[in-house]
Amino acid sequence: MEGVAQEPARAFVFHSSPRSSLTRTQARLAFWALAGVSFGVAMAFAALGYWPILPFAGLEIGILAWAFDALRERERDFETLTIDGDAVVLEWRHARQCGRREMNRQWMRVELDCAGPGRACRLRVRSHGRDTEVGQFLSDDARQQLAATLRSKLQV
Repeated sequence: MEGVAQEPARAFVFHSSPRSSLTRTQARLAFWALAGVSFGVAMAFAALGYWPILPFAGLEIGILAWAFDALRERERDFETLTIDGDAVVLEWRHARQCGRREMNRQWMRVELDCAGPGRACRLRVRSHGRDTEVGQFLSDDARQQLAATLRSKLQV
């Protein structure tokens, strides 16, 4: 008797990361352009005798460098949720915190809390008394769509 080869079920994978409107090269150019303008204006005032402006210009450029570095650090953030059979794996990186959580599909619940109709929604997956927020890089509409998709994938 010949067996019918069944194609293995594909895993559902949801991956999300923040949008970055500037490439690294564009960010460097923007930083140096802003720093150049700030330092140029400070030097012009310093040449007129208003030299106390120089430390403030340096502070401004330092804060600008910190802000661009914080943005660059967030480029590596991500969330990945994989449903493969009965295994659900959630991996994330937010700022400098990384995590991984494995759950059983049968015990997992999807919770969507919205402060108002379609506003300020929080999507969480819950299993064994622990919940983890998902979809932090998504809009509220996209969180609602993801919640519906996850609910349909989790049904037996």
